[in-house]
Amino acid sequence: MLQKTWIPKAVLFVATIGFLSVGLASTARASQVISIASADFDRWMYPFNGSPGVRQTAPTFSAVGANGFDEFDGQFLVGFDTAGGGVPPLGPNQTYLVHSVKVTVTHATGSFLYDPTFDPYASYLDPADPDFVSDTDAGRPVELYGAGLRGGYTKFGFSGGVTGPPVFNEGSPFAFADPTLPKVRNAYAMDPIWGDVSNVVSDRLFGASPWAIGQVAGLSAGDPVVEGIPGVSAGSTFAFDLDLSRPEILDYVVEGLESGGLLFSVVSLHTTTQAGGSSPNFYTSNSFDPAAIAPTLTIDLEIVPVPEPATWTLGLAGGFVFAALASRHRPRKRRFHFRLRSGSRR
Repeated sequence: MLQKTWIPKAVLFVATIGFLSVGLASTARASQVISIASADFDRWMYPFNGSPGVRQTAPTFSAVGANGFDEFDGQFLVGFDTAGGGVPPLGPNQTYLVHSVKVTVTHATGSFLYDPTFDPYASYLDPADPDFVSDTDAGRPVELYGAGLRGGYTKFGFSGGVTGPPVFNEGSPFAFADPTLPKVRNAYAMDPIWGDVSNVVSDRLFGASPWAIGQVAGLSAGDPVVEGIPGVSAGSTFAFDLDLSRPEILDYVVEGLESGGLLFSVVSLHTTTQAGGSSPNFYTSNSFDPAAIAPTLTIDLEIVPVPEPATWTLGLAGGFVFAALASRHRPRKRRFHFRLRSGSRR
């Protein structure tokens, strides 16, 4: 907490302030841009996925209004081993100053319209619902959140295979109970403030908002999203630039980097049919298609001393009032209940 030593307002008005001395240390530091060209963990989190961790594509779609299931029904869980991917380790009393984080996923097949803006979750309600609001543009967006764990799992791992708690790997069990029920999947779309956001409509989490909305270069709102042609070309690439102005997102990123990895959930509330074909469907790193593009991560960061609360000190110098801002160092308080664990890269 910022601590201040106050002097009466009258003194401030009467005194002649000749200068304001603010003690701010500034050191030029080099920013590093680190890119990971392929996900180290990508799994289609869907109750009926028979090939977890090795499936070639991962569709995202909705089950709003259906009995059972999460509303973010098909979720694409994407992870990156940042420790093994080039992010430098920290020294004593250091942390990461993160300037930007971009995640990309690329569409394979499926016909739907591009929507680059957030649609209020109340717009997915039945129009007869008193909380319903209209969606004023074409299409539905593709969204990105963080990833949470439960069911005894407390860490994500990058070693693949089938594992039980506490480390959740690509082949770990989908749910701790009947997988057709809501809120039982072991890894889920998560926001630090709202918790499990897999049922934003029925839970009426109308204040929740994604960490990023997928943007596609070269497309305008309402355009058909480009589908891939096997062996020839990939479909549209969706880029997610995380909103690091939100402290809970920045904390999640920094803590993930300190732990060696970052996990994200790509989700959407597109309607679909049993046969599919009308919702986003993204390549995984396991795709056999030579034209496929795997999920990627790009981070712009610096390594800096751990920031600490500042203390203002007011005093007199040569008859003038001056103020000095001193900074101290202390460890950051951890926010999240899970940690990431680096394992062998595929």
